[in-house]
Amino acid sequence: MATELNEDEIVALVNQEVNSSSGFLDSEISNQRKKSLEYFYGEPFGNEEDGRSQVVITDVQDTLMWIMPSLMRIFTAGDRVVKFLPEGPEDEDVAEQATRYVNHVFYKQNNGYMVLYNFFLDALMQKVGVVKHYWENVDKTTSESYESLTDAEFNGLIKDPELELDQHTERVNKEIRAQPDPMSGGMVDVEYEEHVHDAVFIRRCAYGRVTIENVPPEEFLINSAARSIEDARFICHRSHKSKSYLLKMGFDRDVVEELSFNASEVDGITTSPEYIARHSYDSTNPSATGSSSDHAEQTVEIYESYVHLDMEGNGITVLHKVITAANTLLSLEPVDTVPFSTICPIPIPHKFFGLSVSETVEDVQLIRSTLTRNLLDNMYLANNGRFAVVEGQVNIDDLLTSRPGGIVRTRSPNALQPIQTPALQNYSFQMLEYWDAIKAGRTGVNAATQGLPADVLKSHVTAGAITGALTNAQGRIELVARTFAETGVRNLFKSIYNLVQRYEDRKKIIRVQNKYFEVDPSSWREDMDVEVRVGLGYGDSDVRVQNLSAFSDLMSKVVQTPLGQGIVSPENIYGMMREIGDELGIKNIDRFVTPPPPPAPPAGPSLQDQAIQAQAQAMLMQAQASQTEAMVKTKDLEIKMAKLELDRIELEANIALKKEELKLKGVELGYEMASKTNIKAN
Repeated sequence: MATELNEDEIVALVNQEVNSSSGFLDSEISNQRKKSLEYFYGEPFGNEEDGRSQVVITDVQDTLMWIMPSLMRIFTAGDRVVKFLPEGPEDEDVAEQATRYVNHVFYKQNNGYMVLYNFFLDALMQKVGVVKHYWENVDKTTSESYESLTDAEFNGLIKDPELELDQHTERVNKEIRAQPDPMSGGMVDVEYEEHVHDAVFIRRCAYGRVTIENVPPEEFLINSAARSIEDARFICHRSHKSKSYLLKMGFDRDVVEELSFNASEVDGITTSPEYIARHSYDSTNPSATGSSSDHAEQTVEIYESYVHLDMEGNGITVLHKVITAANTLLSLEPVDTVPFSTICPIPIPHKFFGLSVSETVEDVQLIRSTLTRNLLDNMYLANNGRFAVVEGQVNIDDLLTSRPGGIVRTRSPNALQPIQTPALQNYSFQMLEYWDAIKAGRTGVNAATQGLPADVLKSHVTAGAITGALTNAQGRIELVARTFAETGVRNLFKSIYNLVQRYEDRKKIIRVQNKYFEVDPSSWREDMDVEVRVGLGYGDSDVRVQNLSAFSDLMSKVVQTPLGQGIVSPENIYGMMREIGDELGIKNIDRFVTPPPPPAPPAGPSLQDQAIQAQAQAMLMQAQASQTEAMVKTKDLEIKMAKLELDRIELEANIALKKEELKLKGVELGYEMASKTNIKAN
């Protein structure tokens, strides 16, 4: 039966995952990325020979740097990298707020342009680009100086909880003021004394913000069987942190002080092949562990791991964030998500690491460099050829001194014979063009994507042909851009939205395009249905502008029809102009287009109409009154008839009762007479 994990077991498990992960030390992934960096820098291949050409054609660098402008235009041509689209009308306001604020956080609170630049270039060159996004609580300390504060002003600053008094000087200011004298009626000078304060305050404030940072590929580790970030069993970000930084993060001082750099230990970052290749070009090493002479600034290697752990021993694993350093557990906490977004230019199904664009060009760079070296060697030999000499018959010093007009002394006419160098053939240059075409087919980078062809103005070149050629040539680059958009970029901005929605707890006023907007992230729904839409650069933008322009022409024709006023409103026209301006990249649209005024309330009726309405109302009321009176009379008549009927019934009942009484009296009288007769007879 499983048992609970202790600290030593957690550290051992993390170390085991680190050692077996992709990207650790001398793994094949690291060696491939090292090779790509060396090709990007144009480093020698290692097969160079002394006295021969050693030129390197930088096809990898040229290809990547031709792709980058297209990618950056695609994602940063406008002021919004993404746009949140609502699913229903109830989400429209929140979606607009989210679009503005999330792009504001990306561009203003973080250097969004450089984040995307490094993100894309890492992916194109080293298989995978990695960005980390998280909520960071920042403690900011500033010094504020004040002079000649009054008692009230000074006491007000003292009560500010964010301010701490650092220096204070109280002094008396004397001032002569003229004021009227009630005795003489004139003005007299009076001396006033005022206590003032000179003070220096330390302001300490804490605030939170979304932090976005690029992660170097050698610092990112993932278990070798992972297919994506979502299904990874283990993910780790290893980095160098100073002891001062660890203390600011809140780690125990005693634990941090015990962390020390051991020279015998292997630093996984600085010894990785790609790190060495990146910094060997110019001999830089910006993060050597433990290199600072200041004890507080000495750095240690930190492993921030995200691993599924069964902490309770019940067989169910939960995602945890584990921070370790020097085989010491610094923190352990459960988390909901992994704070990383990744992109790959050429994904391979069912694998985390795909191919980089660099890898598709490396063999072309080797072949084209070899061909160019041979061509240059041929040219060198043509200009400074080899000679066959009769030993002892030629002055070797003269022969080795190659200069225009130089002489070579010989003892016989046949002592010096040039060795013929084969002439350069056209197929040699055709081979260079052939491999350049192969590179263009693999990457989509060719003359068409680098600029319009020289014969673009010739009569036989149509606009459609140019558009088709550009579209076909940019297909590969567009595929890479769409892959980036639907994977890492989408996840990055969704993560920013989630961080803002979770941690921002108050309204904010932000400035966008010289306008101020109020946003309230705390009111956003966590499950709001939005879609992140990423544009595809100027080419697709032009197509959208053409489509919108064609639709606006249709709207103008509809407006001219009798029913057009009911179909197209001024608000519709204004919305169309804003949409076209947004696609054209015009930021201050309201400087050129004014929103239509709200519709005027309907005009009131005329005096004649009012009189007619009043007369009709009076007649209606009179008719209603007459009807009511008739109903009352009818009701009274019904009541009277009912009363008469009741009286009749009562009268008939009284008559019947009287008859019964008379009959009863007759019977009684008969009995009485009979009784008297009997008495007389007796």
